[in-house]
Amino acid sequence: MLIAIPLTMTALIASACSSEGALPDVTASPMASTAASEVAQTPSSSSLAGGSWQLTFYVGADGSTTKATSAPSAGTLVFGSEGKLSGSTGCNSFNGTYVQSGAALTVTVGPMTLMACSGAPAAQETAVLANLAKVDSFTSGSKLQLKSGGDAVLTYKADVTGLAGSSWVATGINNGKGGVVSDANTRKVTAKFNTEGGISGSGGCNTYGADFTTSGRNGLKISPVVSTMMACEPTSVMTTEQQYFAALAKVTKYQRDGNRLTLKDASGATQVTYIPAS
Repeated sequence: MLIAIPLTMTALIASACSSEGALPDVTASPMASTAASEVAQTPSSSSLAGGSWQLTFYVGADGSTTKATSAPSAGTLVFGSEGKLSGSTGCNSFNGTYVQSGAALTVTVGPMTLMACSGAPAAQETAVLANLAKVDSFTSGSKLQLKSGGDAVLTYKADVTGLAGSSWVATGINNGKGGVVSDANTRKVTAKFNTEGGISGSGGCNTYGADFTTSGRNGLKISPVVSTMMACEPTSVMTTEQQYFAALAKVTKYQRDGNRLTLKDASGATQVTYIPAS
């Protein structure tokens, strides 16, 4: 279920090159203002389009800095083309839009999933949404810092976005009727993208293989699937497998946010969602 949560922030962009090195230690105030070596650089505006970032630190309601959790998923921000934004709080995912003009940035967070979370993921989600609402500037380079009043409240690192060499377990499969289904059969479905342009795995009953090609920032095409021909019980396993193979045939693009992979069709409809294989 999705609900629209309007959340708008206006940020001034000051892009500065940050030094390469380890992520800041929480005890050493990692969310503090940019180091002197970074401040010395001349700020310049740069396009955010195409950037994909993974949350590393956030400031909580009590003002303390906390290292981001990566379970059930990593917090992310993805700045797409044509002003489209997507991401995750680390619990729920969201879509939105952004408008960048020179050093000015306006972001609107829109539809958001409503998965129930508790503990650290819930605390992180609350902090992320609260901090996004008060961001007024940011710096970027090897890391992205979203700031409020000169102090960083959210820090992100560059995210891994490729497919080659990754292995996944399905969490949702489009049933061909406009819905993405997740049940006991879904977790039996796997996908491994090798470094030679091949995808293989289990459909829940049969093993399968196909070729894949990527293009641009997130274009993806998967060739017709070839699989073994076993029959499995219960019949629901076979139904899930058939829906999965049909979904793969419709894929035209992908989105990798931290430890979550989503395959979509040309209209943007989700076909398959995955998490990393353990």
